[in-house]
Amino acid sequence: MMLHNLFAYGTLQLPEITERVMGRALQGEPATLTGYRVGLVARANFPGIVPEATASVPGMLISGITQQELVKLDQYEGELYRRVRVQVLLDQMSCGAQPVATKCWAYLIAYWAQDRVTAKPWTLDWYRQQGIKGRLTYRN
Repeated sequence: MMLHNLFAYGTLQLPEITERVMGRALQGEPATLTGYRVGLVARANFPGIVPEATASVPGMLISGITQQELVKLDQYEGELYRRVRVQVLLDQMSCGAQPVATKCWAYLIAYWAQDRVTAKPWTLDWYRQQGIKGRLTYRN
């Protein structure tokens, strides 16, 4: 069985969200996606990432995702996002090593909706405080 890696930069960083979407809580390791920026999607409580050469997006690399779970994630993310292959840097700095690059899937805002990603920053802390109420109602 082929397993996949996913770069999560938004709500999928929360184990309670992955548990509701995929039926199991997933946790990852810190990673960074360079060449993109994260912002709050207009009229929403969730983030999107769009290309920006000098920016970077913090997140988590989640490993061990099955093909069936990817399908569930595609449904959760909806048409506003597209799943693409990206390269992220794993944060190895805590042990003094250089960052390690690895390929994985990530959900980027679809081309037609990139103008909906605002300049307002989106953080996991903000979501926990403000935005989580509407998103946790998702049921698989």
